[in-house]
Amino acid sequence: MERFEVTQKLLTMGPVYEVHAQGRSETIATIRGKVLSATPKLTMVEGKEGADIAYLSGNFMKTKYEVAGKDRRALATLAFPMLTLKRRFALSVGDKQYKADGGFLGGDFRCTNDAGDAVLVIAKKLALKDSFAVQVAATIPRDVALLCAVAIDQRFFGDD
Repeated sequence: MERFEVTQKLLTMGPVYEVHAQGRSETIATIRGKVLSATPKLTMVEGKEGADIAYLSGNFMKTKYEVAGKDRRALATLAFPMLTLKRRFALSVGDKQYKADGGFLGGDFRCTNDAGDAVLVIAKKLALKDSFAVQVAATIPRDVALLCAVAIDQRFFGDD
């Protein structure tokens, strides 16, 4: 499984996240949100200022997000329940469906395949700024996994 860190930058206009391969300092992708948007709209670029590689958009209630590739075709859909005691979501990638339960505090989300093997693990790290450790298997596109971490932050931790 590949391992990444997704960290929200502080003191920026709109949401900005940097992506690093675990244990490396170079920024492999930057995810920027639109300022003053009623619904979440974020763009992931290569490095700090490179070409667009993926997009994340959500509805007004932040209960449904769509991940699109650079050609703007849908790659995945995330659905969060409107009301729930536990933090959880459902992920659809192609014809595959995954469910993740983050418990009451929503610290660790784990998506498994039919055999029970983890294909995506997103763990919120204890830090001053929102930061997530992301582990992803080859069955889920890397960009989808990274934008899932951002969607979780937007849904559950965005107002912290």
